[in-house]
Amino acid sequence: MDQLTDALRRLDPPPAPSGIDLDAVVRRAHRHRARTRLLTAVAAAAVAAVAAVPLVADRHQGNAPAGRAPAVCEPAAVPGGPKTGPSSTEAEEAAGRLRLVTASQLTMALDGPLRQALPGATLLDAATCAPGFTFHADEARFAAGGQGFTAGIVTVDAAGAGRIDVRLEREAPPAARDCDAGTESTTCEWATEADGTVTFRSRAYHGDGIAWYDVDVYRPDGVHVHMSADNVALGGTGTRTRVIPPLDDAALLGLSRIERLTL
Repeated sequence: MDQLTDALRRLDPPPAPSGIDLDAVVRRAHRHRARTRLLTAVAAAAVAAVAAVPLVADRHQGNAPAGRAPAVCEPAAVPGGPKTGPSSTEAEEAAGRLRLVTASQLTMALDGPLRQALPGATLLDAATCAPGFTFHADEARFAAGGQGFTAGIVTVDAAGAGRIDVRLEREAPPAARDCDAGTESTTCEWATEADGTVTFRSRAYHGDGIAWYDVDVYRPDGVHVHMSADNVALGGTGTRTRVIPPLDDAALLGLSRIERLTL
């Protein structure tokens, strides 16, 4: 029997020892399973983070799907740079470039003081929802022979989202000004200072807790600075997005006196 077994083994020898390390195979399988679990967790966290980002909703809040985060700004068309083309002249292009330079100077003049007045707040351009803000030329006013620049700023902090609007133009002060009409309550103050500067401050309270704070400063050199703050991020009398505006009229008055904020 042993001789037969030996003969069969010679005809069909056993396979050579395998070079596969079974322990290594098991270890790689465990590592692959661990990596798969980690990637799955990371993907789930990324999806949750994206879902948590506030979405820009339609201005009419009633059209927003249920459970959607309230909008704090709404992108809109923004005036572009100087117009060029067959119909534009070198003088018009130069004037457009000058307006862009002035808008940039006004932005730099207000940016630092405004951030100091709103420590910890995030500032967004109300027209584009982009971080920061930018002054834009009021092309209609320039077309009429005047000067004007505007900036809309959405502020977001722990108290909620609010809005600040700024307008600079060349305009003489009116003979007088009354408090805003059509509001639940309004307080206003009109004053002429020793150097001829005319100031107007008001606090207007509308229904549903909506508040507007306004400041107008008419400087002796003919520059009119208007600043307003309200607690409706999208502006107007829409849905209230915080309890009170991000700045009061005293803070607005201080910002309007920035010397470099001029034309």
